[in-house]
Amino acid sequence: MKRNVALSVILAGVALLSPTGAKAFETAQGVVATPITSLPWNISTPGNYYLPTDLTTAAVAGGAITITASQVILDLNGRTLKDSVKTNFAYGILVFNQVDVTIQNGDIDGFNIGVFLSPNSTDENAKNTVDNVKFNGDAIGVMSLSGQSNLVKNCIIDGGDIGILFNQDSGSRAENNILENQAASEEFGAGIALMSTGSLGVVFDNNVVEKGSATVGMVMSGTDKYRFDSFVGFPANSPHVGGTNELADSL
Repeated sequence: MKRNVALSVILAGVALLSPTGAKAFETAQGVVATPITSLPWNISTPGNYYLPTDLTTAAVAGGAITITASQVILDLNGRTLKDSVKTNFAYGILVFNQVDVTIQNGDIDGFNIGVFLSPNSTDENAKNTVDNVKFNGDAIGVMSLSGQSNLVKNCIIDGGDIGILFNQDSGSRAENNILENQAASEEFGAGIALMSTGSLGVVFDNNVVEKGSATVGMVMSGTDKYRFDSFVGFPANSPHVGGTNELADSL
């Protein structure tokens, strides 16, 4: 009887919440957040932002959401950000020359670059985080250019050409991600899940890579390190190029 009463109270409470309100970022986090209701959208003020619904654009270039402020949390709130144009040069989320930006909890589909962490001439691209995002069919899932101490974690990247790309990064890290079905395209021609080019030292840690179109799943620069990464479906046990096994150096 007590269990039935308790269940009735819980169900009554849930019934009072609208579907949007029940999932809204500010409700879950206990903070005030700004809804993003249309595209393109520019975030120019520090604070918390969220998607109350799925959003679709037909952009062929530029950012669907552009962040030009530091100390921002963008919670996708379990929703999907999508580009309906299959061949485009658009970015799902462009973080331009900022620090301490977090993007989390949703899907980003069909962009040229899903999340692009980019500096300008002052190279302010540091301590940004992409967490628990599912990328579907983005030519590049996450790219960081000239970044420092950026983190990509707990993401699932399905399809596209390159899963995660660190270009001239220092101290950045990709960990606990799942990457699959990367295939070389006409634009990039890689078909590789994890790439670090011209970098000053990054780490790939505990990622799972399912074989795409290339014979290797991870390419790193000479100063980069890796450990605990797993490769599925490749002819070799450790199909990667470059980098140093951090686990071996730690023993």
